Amino acid sequence: MPLLQEGTECWRPVQATPIADDVFKVVDQIPEGEIWAYAPFSRVRCRDKVFSDGRVGLAIFAYAIESNPYYPLLKKHQGRVFRIVFADGEEALVRVTNVDEEHEDFIYDVLSTNLESKYRGTPNRAVFAAKFAELISARLEE
Repeated sequence: MPLLQEGTECWRPVQATPIADDVFKVVDQIPEGEIWAYAPFSRVRCRDKVFSDGRVGLAIFAYAIESNPYYPLLKKHQGRVFRIVFADGEEALVRVTNVDEEHEDFIYDVLSTNLESKYRGTPNRAVFAAKFAELISARLEE
């Protein structure tokens, strides 16, 4: 994992689960005091890299959001209503207004939710963003 704001090129070994040939899912959390170039639990592309000590290992070089099974579904149906489940246990009916590949997230309006307290105190017209890494399931509502 490339580290940011270190002054020189720095890398940290991280745990990742293989998804496809060059696609992995990062399964580590960011240690306190570090800034990672890629978010925990994201799908990333890796390739061989020769490090400064001469060792060769896999290094992350890009997000691979297109490998997330819900990315193409939400992207194709922006503006539509979805029933979604988040990792925190929230089940909600939302209107997806934008899907952002670069930031691996999507913007949505909440229509209904089982976690009303999560949104208490927010303005009525507020919109929200969620990372694809937080998404457990998404189903297009007809």
